[in-house]
Amino acid sequence: MTSFRRSLLPRLLLAAAPIAALAAAAPAQAGATQAKPAAAQAKAAATPAQAKAGDSGWFYRGSDIAPDPAWTFGTLPNGLRYAVRRNALPAGQVSIRLRMDVGSLAEEDPQRGWAHYVEHMVFRGTADFHDGEARQTWQRLGASFGSDTNASTQPTQTVYQLDLPKNDEASLELSLKLLASMADTATFDPAIVDAERGVVLAEYGRRPELSVKLGDLTRNLFFAGLKFADRDTIGTEATLKGATAAGLKSFYERWYRPERATLILVGDADPKMLEALAAKTFGGWKATGPAPAEPALGAIKEVPELSAGLAYPGSPYAATLSWVRPYRKLPHTMTREREDLAEALAKRIVNRRLEAKARGDAAFLNAQIGGDRSTDIADYTQVTVMAKEGRWQEALKQVYAILADALRAPPSDAEIAREIDNLRSSGRSNVEGEPTRRSNQWAQALVSAIDGDSIISSAPATLAVFEALAPQMTPAAVQAGLTRLFAGSGPRMVLLSPEPVPDIAKALSVAAKAEPAARLADRKVTMDDLPALGAPGREVSREQIADLGVTIVRFANGSSLVFKKTDFEKGRVNVSLRFGNGVSGLPADRRTIAWMGSLIGSTGIAGLDLDALERLLTGRRMTIGFDVAEDAFELNGTTNAQDLSDQLRLLVTKLAYPRWDATLFNRYKIAALENYQLSFSSASSRAGREFGGFNHGGDARWSPVEREEIAASTPQDFQTFFEPLLQQGPIEAVIVGDVDLEPAVAAMLKTVAALPKRAEVTPAPASLAVQPPKADATVRFDHQGDPGQAYAAIGWSTFGGTGNRKARRALALAGNMIQVRLFERLRDVEGATYSPNGFASSSEIFEKWGVLGAAAEVRPERTDLFFRLAREIVADMAAKPAAPDEFERAISPVMSGLDRRLKTNAYWLSAMEGWSRKPALIDLTRNLVSDYKAMTAEDVRAAVATYVADENPWAFTVVPARAAAASSPAGATPPPAKAAPAAAAPGPSAAGTGG
Repeated sequence: MTSFRRSLLPRLLLAAAPIAALAAAAPAQAGATQAKPAAAQAKAAATPAQAKAGDSGWFYRGSDIAPDPAWTFGTLPNGLRYAVRRNALPAGQVSIRLRMDVGSLAEEDPQRGWAHYVEHMVFRGTADFHDGEARQTWQRLGASFGSDTNASTQPTQTVYQLDLPKNDEASLELSLKLLASMADTATFDPAIVDAERGVVLAEYGRRPELSVKLGDLTRNLFFAGLKFADRDTIGTEATLKGATAAGLKSFYERWYRPERATLILVGDADPKMLEALAAKTFGGWKATGPAPAEPALGAIKEVPELSAGLAYPGSPYAATLSWVRPYRKLPHTMTREREDLAEALAKRIVNRRLEAKARGDAAFLNAQIGGDRSTDIADYTQVTVMAKEGRWQEALKQVYAILADALRAPPSDAEIAREIDNLRSSGRSNVEGEPTRRSNQWAQALVSAIDGDSIISSAPATLAVFEALAPQMTPAAVQAGLTRLFAGSGPRMVLLSPEPVPDIAKALSVAAKAEPAARLADRKVTMDDLPALGAPGREVSREQIADLGVTIVRFANGSSLVFKKTDFEKGRVNVSLRFGNGVSGLPADRRTIAWMGSLIGSTGIAGLDLDALERLLTGRRMTIGFDVAEDAFELNGTTNAQDLSDQLRLLVTKLAYPRWDATLFNRYKIAALENYQLSFSSASSRAGREFGGFNHGGDARWSPVEREEIAASTPQDFQTFFEPLLQQGPIEAVIVGDVDLEPAVAAMLKTVAALPKRAEVTPAPASLAVQPPKADATVRFDHQGDPGQAYAAIGWSTFGGTGNRKARRALALAGNMIQVRLFERLRDVEGATYSPNGFASSSEIFEKWGVLGAAAEVRPERTDLFFRLAREIVADMAAKPAAPDEFERAISPVMSGLDRRLKTNAYWLSAMEGWSRKPALIDLTRNLVSDYKAMTAEDVRAAVATYVADENPWAFTVVPARAAAASSPAGATPPPAKAAPAAAAPGPSAAGTGG
């Protein structure tokens, strides 16, 4: 996603706001590469403001907002700045970020994409560490490559990330030496530069064609005159092919300098030790040559045409409008916060009005104001509009009418109060949860603040700033904020459409003259507006699972509670009500409307429509969501201890008094139709559409939904299907979080236990007989996008169920090891893909379903290479156990990952599902860590040999339409015959590093 930063309050208080930077203007790049608008004015041709040696005040200088005393800042004699913070969670972990003040905007035209290329290369060898040694070292220390270890390049920065699950001095010193060497002495071996070129080009080629075209068009129109207008962070095919080892090294030495670096260390370690290690490992870094002048970034210029169109077959009608203003450099003070808060409130209020219109008779499916201040770059506002059924001109008029009304008259006191209440609730939640904030979150927040020329503060200080400013948010102040948002050059508009559209500029001009729309009246909604439930229920038994800290409580109406108190996330409680049979109760031989299940969470309750429900939740920590799991339907919510009783009441009332809203159904349906064709627009999107059905043996429950099926569905179909399902089966409530057992039981008695007894339901045997694809099964699909994109997957059938858990877990580790080896051979050696995946998956519900395999996005001509390498790797894994070092590098990240997962609410919420009904599931959690601790390389080999190597694999490919038409029909070219075992090829455990 695009990285835009601005002020303290929007970052920490506005987390729940319905506001987002719009990807159309700066589309997400493949992998971790990101993009944002370029500078509105040229920077002075001088080195950036640097802190002096020993300077500890560089971060908060110029701000009148209270610093967070938990941070320690400093500057080394060579100019490198550092920030250190002790943080208890995760225990034993230290999160490290190295931010380099260089990105794609530092590149000259022939160097486009080189900042990102350099980011890849520093992992491929330094003066002190050979190619791959950093990855392998961190794997031995328990860091998973791609998630714990990664990097990203943006226009204004390059960031190296390490979440190290070790906090001893030796491990930290070794890790920092590696990072320092990467920053100072990368070698740029010509042979490795050529090998990595294939990886960078694979990343370049995997981007969705529509995203690339739309991004290029919007950048050039919206940010004309700025360097960013023709700067895609990934570069161009020509500049990537033209990069040389000497050229990349010169770019690296020019921009990788200690005075352009900031080292951030946050974690469960002594800050004094961290400071000392920073000085010891980075203190000897010396810059090469004179400091470079800052790049000239251009200035916003007027354009002769304010609108442009992109016709892309199968796309929806979607307009993006932009207003761009020169960036104003403001000190991060209370004055800036006041201005930013007023603008944020204005956007929230208008977005709520736009959403209210979209839920009714609007010509648009959704519309939203976004945008932000991007430090040293531009201040911009964008409005996105997705039209219904091609009615884009009418949609523009309706959106402009709402904007005209907002700009004509201030918002009401009630509208402002509503948003203030929601922000206050979020702020209080942050205060409560700050003691359990994780180190990686703190580290990333500081990176964003530095790149955004802003500060961060403690949650209490942030809330205090908010409370000081809230009384100043008068209608006039918020109105002034909205007026600022629509100043500047604009509107400039890009219209995406499935076919060419004439007179776009005329339509924009007509829309801009729309008369102001009328506003909806305010209304009050309370819990008293919900229908009453029955008399409180009765508890009948309790079961303690002492070693896991779990209690199972059963009630007279057949319902149950599976409960665990945690302090992993202070102030947070997760709730799930599970009932019925979920997927396992649906027919396997025909499609149903179950694919629309998520709409259940958005259809109001009883006599309250969605707007009333949202008003009811104002200022409170409660949510409602709906999922269809393999073995149950699930109503989910996130709340706190104070609101738990009301959260349960909401979920139970949704079951007892569901609301069926035809207007919302039709909006959902139209959105599905508008976006339907995009599932065919790239190799990865077509694979996402088709793979589930193929991977489950053609079972209709996982098969893709066809356009005709969507078009034929009706609100009555939806109600007829889901209404009886909501009444099926006893309810199992799973509650995990910062709440005590007795209040949770009391809340259950008044809600879930107060419902009438619900009859048991049992899935038909045929519905449980799900199987993976048969051996030698092959299938080929085509896509309509970039002809250079293909997707390939290969797999072997294994097994599911709750038995033989050790073999299942050995196969899961085998999936990780396949990825490690495939990453090295297919990515590092062959340069054929950016992000190959190994996977192992099985179902505890469907006893015959399990798969082990691999997948990758590759060029069409390299699918056979992928199939061959995957088969060789699996054959070798079955023939002999992994070498000790490879096995250590595979198991260590798994063990550290398990340790962290077991300390999250999300893990326990998922793990405890079904415990009241299937006690066998408890042992799966009880033995999780011990099974992996006891696992050996021979266990993995034996599992692969026993369950995989005795059969041929299945194959799944997606190729471009032209290639598909020129080759064999569906049925595809199968992968080569069984290969002989290959030598073990240790490598990284996951994809993602290097952009």
